[in-house]
Amino acid sequence: MRDRTIKLAIIIAILVLGVAYAAFTVNFTINGTAKIIGDSSNFSSNIIFDSVSATTGSTATLSTDKKTITFTTPQFITVGTNAVLTYKIKNTSNYGATVAKLTCTSSDSDFATYLTATPSRTSSLTVNKGATSAAETLTVTMAKSYPESTAKSITYTCTMTATAKDA
Repeated sequence: MRDRTIKLAIIIAILVLGVAYAAFTVNFTINGTAKIIGDSSNFSSNIIFDSVSATTGSTATLSTDKKTITFTTPQFITVGTNAVLTYKIKNTSNYGATVAKLTCTSSDSDFATYLTATPSRTSSLTVNKGATSAAETLTVTMAKSYPESTAKSITYTCTMTATAKDA
């Protein structure tokens, strides 16, 4: 009987200690708010054209902000004659980039008739943070003979959009 009383006393003591511990236990909670925002100026100023060149007889000039290339071909006389612009895209921003394919247009309807502008890449491209793309090209080709003896200049604009993504 005495053993039973001792066991019961021990069990009661453990329960009392557990209840006493629970009575003196405190839970701490920290609630907070963190704000994040992308740095669009970092992205827009640090994804640029790099390593620009053109075939002999053509010129390729890079703007000071490295966002625009001015490409001038020689005068085309023979169908099939072409000029090639070669460039790379460099990404030194804090973000990775998805670069859309190059799209060329002109307000001059003769553009589509007499010239073709064909980019080497036909889909979007990922340029990781701190990386430079492989060389890409834009080939401008005389597609149809021009029947006039007076030279005609056709201006075209090619654009591609870069979108920031997680690095």
